[in-house]
Amino acid sequence: MKTIKLLSILTIAFLSLTVVSCSSDDSSGGSSCANLIDQAVQGSFRGTAFVSPAGFYKVLTFGETTTIRCDIYVKESLDSDCFFPTFEGDQDTILFSISSLEAQTITLEEFGNNTLNFNRITIGDDGSITEIELAECGTIEITSYNADTGILQGTVVAEGQFGSTVNGNFTLLLCDD
Repeated sequence: MKTIKLLSILTIAFLSLTVVSCSSDDSSGGSSCANLIDQAVQGSFRGTAFVSPAGFYKVLTFGETTTIRCDIYVKESLDSDCFFPTFEGDQDTILFSISSLEAQTITLEEFGNNTLNFNRITIGDDGSITEIELAECGTIEITSYNADTGILQGTVVAEGQFGSTVNGNFTLLLCDD
């Protein structure tokens, strides 16, 4: 009788461990990003499909530190101000920073130095509200930079923590406003 109980307990424990290990494998596989598609940068921003109409990069210097902030627009800007653009409705942009204009590949982290976020600014009667959706996974590749024209080109594939996605080739112009 004791042998049967012990075998039953061991069988249940083994089956429990098997189920837990299988469910762990399934959930980790679901968080991997899609493969890059050779297309103009596009995706889904908070449930709405988009094809990016434009993008800019800004060279920002703070003391001795220089950062290049890259903005991929989700909507068409209503004005020519690339530093503080105006959009109809929400101001939706995809933001990431790079440390140099050299060719490089960046693996995105949800928290850390290599981040990408899906940024929404909503302007209401009480001022502006910023909502940020961090990318859970992805890759940015800077493929070329032309100093004469100020054009930065690359690719991006990323998935946000709430389901937003971006995938494709981008061309960013220097914003020197």
